[in-house]
Amino acid sequence: MPQPLFFDQIKYIPSVEVAMHRGLWSFVILFILLFFLNDIRDFINIFKSIRNIIILSITGILIAVNWTGFIYSVSIHKVQDASLGYFLTPMISIIFGFFFLNEKLNLSKIISVSLMLIACLILFLSLDNFPFIAILIGTTWAVYGLLRKQISITPATGLLFESGLITIIALPYLIYLSVLDIGFMSVSLSYTSIMLIFTGVVTIFPLFFFNLGLKYIPLGLAGVLFYIAPSFHFITSLFLLGESIEIEKVLSFVVIWIAVGIFIYDAIKENRLS
Repeated sequence: MPQPLFFDQIKYIPSVEVAMHRGLWSFVILFILLFFLNDIRDFINIFKSIRNIIILSITGILIAVNWTGFIYSVSIHKVQDASLGYFLTPMISIIFGFFFLNEKLNLSKIISVSLMLIACLILFLSLDNFPFIAILIGTTWAVYGLLRKQISITPATGLLFESGLITIIALPYLIYLSVLDIGFMSVSLSYTSIMLIFTGVVTIFPLFFFNLGLKYIPLGLAGVLFYIAPSFHFITSLFLLGESIEIEKVLSFVVIWIAVGIFIYDAIKENRLS
């Protein structure tokens, strides 16, 4: 089940509470997976470096904000904005790489970034409301990627630390909701409780198998696969969640898809040359 459809089933639960459960159950499921794969030693090694701890603590906060923004977008029928944010992420990352990592911009990347800026300009000038969800999701994920490039930690091990950090915050909050009897989790394993547990499943398993597949597929193909999720989000919002779409958004998405095509072509070409 695509994530928007899944989170649409529990949109009656406050977004922050869902995000806290997502972090908690992601930690539990990922810990079990890494334990049986004998990868827990890498997790323990994180605590030998203050730098790793600081960076992963920041990325943990960023991913919590990103998750909350996505869940909130589903609850208010703004999945298209979330999709737009994920489409913008690689383009924002190109800009970050230029300014912070001294990465060179070739012609293809300059065209991609320029098209992204044009798409954003179309949105800003045409929409009544500032697309804060798209900007929030796009920037938090791009900054997350920038910081994670600064340390040599596998994605799964890093996510275990990040979800563990969220769990430290989530547990007191969820216990507090339970004491006040205003939380949605119950010991009876109701439909809602099972869905909250499955927030960890829909988070970890796609990421886990994507990272596993990266070992066996070309980098260019991996770049194409990155855009499958936001594309499905966009399609789901239109045909299954019944969101309307303005002509300005259609134009913006077309411009961004052109930019994505150029970006993927450039990634494939660089991979062949390397």
